[in-house]
Amino acid sequence: MVLEADRVRELGPRGSGVLLRIARTQARELTLLFSVAVALTLAAFRATGVDLQKAALGVYAPAGTTLPTDPLVSLGVELQVAALAGVGVAGTALLWQARAEIRPHGTRTRRLYLLSAGLCLLGVVLGAVLVVPALLELLKFGILRSGFVPAYRPYWLAEVALFLPVAVGVALSLPPLMVALVGDGIVSSSVLHRDWGFVLLGVLGYASVYSPPDSVTFVVYGGVLFAGYVAGLAVLTFG
Repeated sequence: MVLEADRVRELGPRGSGVLLRIARTQARELTLLFSVAVALTLAAFRATGVDLQKAALGVYAPAGTTLPTDPLVSLGVELQVAALAGVGVAGTALLWQARAEIRPHGTRTRRLYLLSAGLCLLGVVLGAVLVVPALLELLKFGILRSGFVPAYRPYWLAEVALFLPVAVGVALSLPPLMVALVGDGIVSSSVLHRDWGFVLLGVLGYASVYSPPDSVTFVVYGGVLFAGYVAGLAVLTFG
């Protein structure tokens, strides 16, 4: 049982935790990594001329409909993607340093990290191919309602097309990632069960920043992410 690893350090307000300690002691380095990742991502957009908003509208706009693009929306989307890249790079560096300090034995958790990364990519693909079209169909036929849907406003569609698949990918990656973190002794399963409020804050934060300003997509984003967390808790408890 994964619960046997509860003897390890705790993370959160009731325990110092290796992750929090590293985040405090290496805050400057992690901030620098975040900033560099953001800058490089934005530079890549400028160098390649890729317009994510235009690409999203081209894929998901209703047949025979041409939706106008907005330069400000395109810039906002690029900033959001760059911020995600920064968080991913800084988070990976934090996790790498934590594993280096703990020096876990065996290759099982390493395979779990790889599985988590693979499921994240798979989730992004499934989100783009299945979840986003399904959501658009539910809105189209009035099963779900959103004030942005009747005109398929470009901003709404770009946000959903780009960032809902990311939420699906993160949700799929959470169960093996949580098991790996507990197995390595980076965080205890009791903390993951107990401090769910902090996870909820993260879920609400992502939904607030990356979903369009309507209640339907906010709930969908949050529900997808929280379902991944609950699935991870189930694996830790019964796996």
